[in-house]
Amino acid sequence: MKGIKAVILIVIILFAALVAVVFSITSFYQKNETQNGYSKAIEGTVAIIDDSRVLVISGKDADELKGQTEEEMLKGVSEAIWFSLSIDQVKTVQEMDSVRITYSKVSESFPGQSSANSLKNISDETK
Repeated sequence: MKGIKAVILIVIILFAALVAVVFSITSFYQKNETQNGYSKAIEGTVAIIDDSRVLVISGKDADELKGQTEEEMLKGVSEAIWFSLSIDQVKTVQEMDSVRITYSKVSESFPGQSSANSLKNISDETK
């Protein structure tokens, strides 16, 4: 009888451990931004185009940015990111266009650096 109780106890402990592992893995994937397709977005103005990169500045419109150096553009701005774009994405924008870009990760530098997941030119929508 003691042997059966020991086997049942071991099975229950192994089952509980298995449930805990499955729960931990599920919880990790639900909270991990890179695993569940979580993306952030920025709406702003394309201030500079440099090959396949664009500097998007949020909080200033084209009139405020025209004729300024990069340093002047970045003064007083809380959100500015250099985005790497695909060749097709670069063809859809020009300097001073309003855009909405989604991205997953951004470096901690200022301005930040990231790769664009998607890009939508919203200049036509705002006119």
